[in-house]
Amino acid sequence: MTAHDTRAEDGRMAAVTARAGYMMGENVDRAWSTEHARAWEGFLELSRQLRREADGVLEPVEGLTVSMLGVMGRLARADDLTLRQTDIAGAMGLSFSRVSRLIDTLEARGLVERRPCPSDGRAVNVTLTTAGQALTRRAQDAVFAFVGERFFASLAAPEIATLADVFTRLIGRLDGAGAVLEDCG
Repeated sequence: MTAHDTRAEDGRMAAVTARAGYMMGENVDRAWSTEHARAWEGFLELSRQLRREADGVLEPVEGLTVSMLGVMGRLARADDLTLRQTDIAGAMGLSFSRVSRLIDTLEARGLVERRPCPSDGRAVNVTLTTAGQALTRRAQDAVFAFVGERFFASLAAPEIATLADVFTRLIGRLDGAGAVLEDCG
């Protein structure tokens, strides 16, 4: 990396880390080092950029989004390709109304079907259709290639191991780290 590249990279990170002060005010100036701000805001910025780029990768695949693929991918791995709509929302960390709108769109495209849950008349099951299965595989292949190129290709094996350890530890500290899916067969 040249001195010019380093200065440009420092300038980009300065703009990113300034956001910590916007969100947390003078607390950041008093309590955080530059590394704290770079770690926190760098994580958030990288997440935003990768999510936007992943949506861009999926757009040509029948106009899908990461959230749509999140629904379809969960259904593709579920028993009988079916989950309760409420369980999908819980597993994705999205509101029921947001997931309902996603499923409306997928259903209108013939990629999923809604059916009453046989064991609970109040619940609705969502099932991935044959067309949905084929599209899910294509979209997953596109995202897999994207993640390999835009994320993992820039990291050495020890860095991947470090990130995995750090994220595992941090996620383990969060409340509600995992959602339990109820059987509705």
